[in-house]
Amino acid sequence: MLSLDHIEAWYGRTQALFDVSLTVVPGQVLALVGTNGAGKSSTVKATLGLIKTRGTVTMYGTDVSSWPTHRRVREVGVGVVPEAHSLFSAMTVRENMMVGQTKAAIRNLDMTLDLFPMLQSRTTTDVGALSGGQRQMVALARTFMRDPKILLLDEPGLGLAPVIVDEIYAQIRSLLNPNLAVVLVEQSASRVANLADDAMLISIGRSREQVKASDSDGLRRLESIAFGGKNGTTSHGVSARSAPTDLQQEI
Repeated sequence: MLSLDHIEAWYGRTQALFDVSLTVVPGQVLALVGTNGAGKSSTVKATLGLIKTRGTVTMYGTDVSSWPTHRRVREVGVGVVPEAHSLFSAMTVRENMMVGQTKAAIRNLDMTLDLFPMLQSRTTTDVGALSGGQRQMVALARTFMRDPKILLLDEPGLGLAPVIVDEIYAQIRSLLNPNLAVVLVEQSASRVANLADDAMLISIGRSREQVKASDSDGLRRLESIAFGGKNGTTSHGVSARSAPTDLQQEI
C-alpha cells in the first residue's frame, strides 16, 4: 500500500505542493488528473523522495519519509516510468532492459518479454530506431523486470497519437495484478475511465475531489473544475513540467 499524508514539497525555495494526501491499496489504480503544472508530477517526485518534502510517505506500513530514493525503490519495490523515460538510443532493446538491473531481475528477462509480444522480435534493435510507442513499451518492460509492488506512471502517453496511447493503456491493463498498487498521472480525466479504479483531481498543489473512474459524470466534473480555473500553476508560479526531471538518473 502507498499512502501520502498532508505532503508539502519544494523546488528550492519555491513551494510546489501544499497539501496532498492519497492512499492506493494493492490491486488499485489511482489516476491523478489535472492541468499542466498542477502538481501531479511533483506528487510522483515527492513519493520517490526526489524533492524536499514535509509530511508522511508510507509504503506497505513503513514510514519511508526520511529514506533516499534508491532505498524506496530497491527495498520496497517501487517501479517508475517517468515522463522522460531516458532510454539509451544507441543501445538495443535487450541492453536497455538490462541496464541497472539486479541479477534476479535479469533472470526475469525472458519472462518479462513474454508480457510484451511486440518487443520479442526487436530485442536486438537499437531503441533509437523504434517508434515513440515502442520506446514507451521498452520503458514499461524494464520497470516490470523488477516485479514492482508500487508502480508510478507519469503520463505514459505524453506526446503520442491517441491510438498509440490506447495500445499502451491496454498493455498496462494486462500487467495489473492484485499485488500491485498503481499511481497514474494523466491530464485527461476521461482517458483513465477504462484503466483506473479512482481518479483524484490535483489542483494548485493540493489533492481535491476523488471519484470512481467508472463515474462518467464525476470525471466530467473533475475536468470542469480543473480547466475552469485560471491556470494549473501554484500560487508561486512553479510548474511541475518545468521543474527538474531527475527521476531516472536518481533511480
